[in-house]
Amino acid sequence: MIATIRKFDYAIRDQKAQFSFYVLLWKRKGISLDLFDNYWRDVHGPVCARLPSQHQYWQFHLAQNDGGLWPTINGIEYICTNEDQFNGIAELTFETVAERDIWFKSAAILMDDEHNVFSKAIGYNTSFGNSQTYFDRIPVGDPNGKLGIIKFHVMVKKSDAVSVEAFRRYLTDSFAPAVIQSNSVLKFRLHLFEQVDNSRPDAAGVSHYESPEKQYQAAFEIAFANPLEMETFFASKEYAIATKDQARYVQRLLPFPERTAYTFVYDGKMTLAGQRSSTVAELIANIGATNQLKEDVVSLMLEQKLISNSNGHSNGSQNTASTFTNKRTNYYTDLSADYSRPGLVTSYVAKKLIEDAEKIVAMKERTLPQISSSYTLEQIEKENKEWWPTHCEALRQGRGDILTGEYRDDLVYFCQDGPYQGVEQQKEREQHWWALIAQPGVTMCWPIVMFHGEVTFFEWKCVDDETNETLAKGNVTWIRRGHRGGCYLKTEQLTFYRDVFAPSGLLKMIATA
Repeated sequence: MIATIRKFDYAIRDQKAQFSFYVLLWKRKGISLDLFDNYWRDVHGPVCARLPSQHQYWQFHLAQNDGGLWPTINGIEYICTNEDQFNGIAELTFETVAERDIWFKSAAILMDDEHNVFSKAIGYNTSFGNSQTYFDRIPVGDPNGKLGIIKFHVMVKKSDAVSVEAFRRYLTDSFAPAVIQSNSVLKFRLHLFEQVDNSRPDAAGVSHYESPEKQYQAAFEIAFANPLEMETFFASKEYAIATKDQARYVQRLLPFPERTAYTFVYDGKMTLAGQRSSTVAELIANIGATNQLKEDVVSLMLEQKLISNSNGHSNGSQNTASTFTNKRTNYYTDLSADYSRPGLVTSYVAKKLIEDAEKIVAMKERTLPQISSSYTLEQIEKENKEWWPTHCEALRQGRGDILTGEYRDDLVYFCQDGPYQGVEQQKEREQHWWALIAQPGVTMCWPIVMFHGEVTFFEWKCVDDETNETLAKGNVTWIRRGHRGGCYLKTEQLTFYRDVFAPSGLLKMIATA
């Protein structure tokens, strides 16, 4: 997991989220934790996902705060009473306060459902810019289940001896800057809360009231790759600097371990979990059912509208456009994932493809295998089709280690400033290309890919997520002898419309070994 996640700082993906609604949730008495998890995730979550104006909507399912995992400082409380142990956090983000208000006005339908699963729901708002991701090296921003890392959601109550302003200055000017200097920290996200609005009425027995002495003034999300990295952080000089004089500002600090996390709205759009429930999304990802992600299925499931069928009909009538134009080819029909444009690959599929990519690279043999009756061109073409989506995802995630591993040591590479021999000659230049095309805020797409025996031909482009500008494009031919052989000849034409050399900060995000 460490090799996968230490490439990029993905904090940029949270930049649009300027306002948050952060809700602490207690399960209803009389139901099991499993029933709470399942109902909140698969029933309540998809209802909330359909409400307007959300930018992001996560559910964090938490373990209890039992103490013992966090180093203690004299004067700070770390243990939570039984009545204050909550079971989850719903975090919703919005681009503007107006959009948050729109969501609040439409949320009555959620209040009607609260009593089925919650006994208490305490919502904290943050003002403009007061929910900030300082650093994020976790590739998956829209999880659906376990991430395979250690993550805490830490609630913070200020000391009575300091003002809210002084408390906030300590967190933003001292604590956060020191924490993010540590190489052991994978993610740090900080929330500065406004006072709870206790005027919000209870909903059918669900309490919305929190006494002022129990309210928190901040929370942060912090993640580590494994227990060793966590303990390394706690023993580090960065942690010592971060916590210097902490007892002066903090009265209570309560870490709640994250069990699982689920995403229902991401970048203003419903995720597959939001559309179909988390459990159904997991089934689709595990089977690799890419047809379930296509527009016709989505429209049928969400709007009960039948866009088209295999005979080219739309809503029961003939599609007259097909009379005048040829139907263009979908080059991904038989492949495990579609990379023809942004937004088609879920995080669950992406994670599986990276795992497959690492396995495929390990299959490469020292000697180029012969094409024979036991290793036919048909088998090689089949393996190239299996490999292709893993290659696309490795590029999107900046996994230069995987991309280098796809080549044979005696590679011949033809491009504008080639030919290059072997995998070392072009590495310095190719590092710039990888950094530019896989940088945060840019999505690489491959609208065309074709296979014939050892030959894989494709066209690619890089699209700016914010402006939809095409930053670079090209076409490539690989001669690849399946998983056993790897790529031994590559030709490429590249056109960069903006930068040709990546800045040093971007280069640090790419690993080529």
